[in-house]
Amino acid sequence: MWSQSYKQKPSYYFFKPLGFGEQSLSEKTEIEDIRKQLEKVTLEIFSLCEKRLQLSKKIGEIKADAGMPIENMPVEQNLKTKVLEKCRKKGLDEKFCLNLLQLLLEESKRIQREIAKSHR
Repeated sequence: MWSQSYKQKPSYYFFKPLGFGEQSLSEKTEIEDIRKQLEKVTLEIFSLCEKRLQLSKKIGEIKADAGMPIENMPVEQNLKTKVLEKCRKKGLDEKFCLNLLQLLLEESKRIQREIAKSHR
């Protein structure tokens, strides 16, 4: 008869079952793939921000040369309306969209103020 110390445990003891918060290899691969997509989209957003700021610089140059004010509330309100419309259609949170738009507008105005200062 086998003593307790020589008994082998069944093979299923060698495989650790997935517990709460643990992912299978396929889940980890899927998460990594999605993270790569998120990274790509995030970098695309920053490329679009760069393009937007370049356009803002062009507008700032024109405004500075013409002595125009930096802020144009009707233009901002029109853009806000379009952004909200788009966000609603896409099911995006309105507060998030307005906060993001505000960041974009403030950075554009900051750049235009710098341009205006350099034209004095």
